[in-house]
Amino acid sequence: MRAALGVCGRSWVVVAALVASPVSLADAALTLSGLAVNDPPARDVVERYTVARNLPPVRFVGTVEVTDWLLDRPGLAATLARTLHPPLERYHIAMRDDGSFDVNDFGALRGNFRLVAQGMNRRVYFCQGQFRSLAHLLTLSGGMVFGLEYRDARQGADPAVEVTPQLYVRLDNRLAHGVLKAIAPLLHGVIDRRVANLTAATQIVGERIARDPEGLYREMKMWKDVQPEDLEAYRQAFLAERGTR
Repeated sequence: MRAALGVCGRSWVVVAALVASPVSLADAALTLSGLAVNDPPARDVVERYTVARNLPPVRFVGTVEVTDWLLDRPGLAATLARTLHPPLERYHIAMRDDGSFDVNDFGALRGNFRLVAQGMNRRVYFCQGQFRSLAHLLTLSGGMVFGLEYRDARQGADPAVEVTPQLYVRLDNRLAHGVLKAIAPLLHGVIDRRVANLTAATQIVGERIARDPEGLYREMKMWKDVQPEDLEAYRQAFLAERGTR
């Protein structure tokens, strides 16, 4: 989930990580799905984007409360995602002193992201970084604005959440702008593959928390990269009523 989030690309995170309404470009404010985005670099990406994508809604077992909890903890969300979903095992997120987050996928994806707008069941992130593809022969750098809008979508007995993502990418590379038609399939393919991985991880993490929170807690106690404060926060959020220690 928060794996869903991380993303400067995960990163559901972490994926990155998802705003499905029209964009209004006013002189005084940029609005994404009702959220005012005043961050200048984020505004620049949306107003002068190279590629924009409206992605299909993603549904997974869980609740809006769990989604918010994970989105508040990108580092832990990334740890859950890469541990429970091996295709993301190279994906790492670390918090910086200024409150933003570094994301690294062993050099294939490297950058920094931060939350630039937040409302009820909605978030907008700005990412800046570099992506390498085609056996690292093609290097693209730039910024991305990644929006998430999520809602309860219960069907049947299990709780469910539906997340609608939207993103805007602005490439720094002049060459990339000049050959956009040629590289557009590559960019769309990269986006689709990363979103598919983040979606799969989000579904796995959401289901484990919803159906086996205590078993997941026992596993997390054995993971070296889970911080004690995150482990305790998980226990308080999902297991305190059961008296689990």
